[in-house]
Amino acid sequence: MKNSYSTIIVDDEPLARNMIKEYLRDFPEIEVVRECKNGKQAVKAINEDKPAIVFLDIRMPGMDGFEVLEQIDTLPHIIFSTAYGDYALKAFEVNAVDYLLKPYDKKRFAKALRRVVDRGTESDNEIEKVLHVMQQSKEPEDYPKRIYVRVGRKIVSVRLNDILWIEAAGDYTLLHTKSGATHICDLSMNSLEQKLDSSQFSRVHRSYIIAANSIEHFEKDGEGGLLAFLIDGAEVKISRTHALEFRNGIW
Repeated sequence: MKNSYSTIIVDDEPLARNMIKEYLRDFPEIEVVRECKNGKQAVKAINEDKPAIVFLDIRMPGMDGFEVLEQIDTLPHIIFSTAYGDYALKAFEVNAVDYLLKPYDKKRFAKALRRVVDRGTESDNEIEKVLHVMQQSKEPEDYPKRIYVRVGRKIVSVRLNDILWIEAAGDYTLLHTKSGATHICDLSMNSLEQKLDSSQFSRVHRSYIIAANSIEHFEKDGEGGLLAFLIDGAEVKISRTHALEFRNGIW
């Protein structure tokens, strides 16, 4: 007996929702439990019904697909759909997650759905892949206003103006925030640095980035560098190279 998969379709275009339902006729194990035409409806439906699969449009008025993911309690299998072949799709093209680039045909639809069904239960790796796509959703020249992180089985956003300092942790980074919470980010130090506005954040050491509004005062460390004392009580080492920049009034 085949497993049954409850499914929610989220798209602001009625024709797009009808096409998904039509293509799903070839998959009797898929049960559409609700349709949503905007992000607000989607958040309510996903949190109430807890579906196994969600077909999620990315560009919708009011609340886009990524904002929907920020507000749901747990992450189901996501099949993104979009009519825009923009920067985010660079991640999609290497199969970071399943996606449908409109317009798509029945064969492409079946391939995406089969990938999800064959995965079975949701994996930690799948959450990381969704995070990766969300991190790549901005054009390179735009400074993001938030960074997406994983908290348990959820994806939440951390506003950049809430971050006091950033610490390297292997291939990941730790975001230390004004609230006292520390979040693990899947971006490396170098990748994250490239996304940050240099007038607001400064790389002060190979292992540290600090926010301009986080600094209480500096002291010499006796080795040619500096110690930055931050408003949350943290002490962050500034390397000799970066200490020279601070002494010269850079930043």
